[in-house]
Amino acid sequence: MARIRIKRLESELFKLLSTTISFKLRDNNLTMVTITGVKLTNDLSYLRIFFSHFDETKTEYVLKSLQKSSGFLKNEIAKAKFMRKIPEIIFEYDKLEEDARDLDKIFAKIKAEKKENNDH
Repeated sequence: MARIRIKRLESELFKLLSTTISFKLRDNNLTMVTITGVKLTNDLSYLRIFFSHFDETKTEYVLKSLQKSSGFLKNEIAKAKFMRKIPEIIFEYDKLEEDARDLDKIFAKIKAEKKENNDH
């Protein structure tokens, strides 16, 4: 039963934080940031926020900007009033898109090599 509640809270937090970061934060480093997921600990004391963005070379700047905005984000969570205790926020870069692009490159290379071998 508790896990169902955590999943529901994660869903609400995902919606709230996605909207807040996209529309309420006025930081140029966060213009192309996408929240890809959120994960609450079982005791609701920590919230891990996974993010990705368009320019991988600026990951450090984006991470620092997100960390600076954590107080504002905690305030927004408190305003929403669906949690009694506001969790500590941990940001983590989601490498899924980057890994997917790397896999696509590998598959394209294999396909090209296969085609080259079939032509000979």
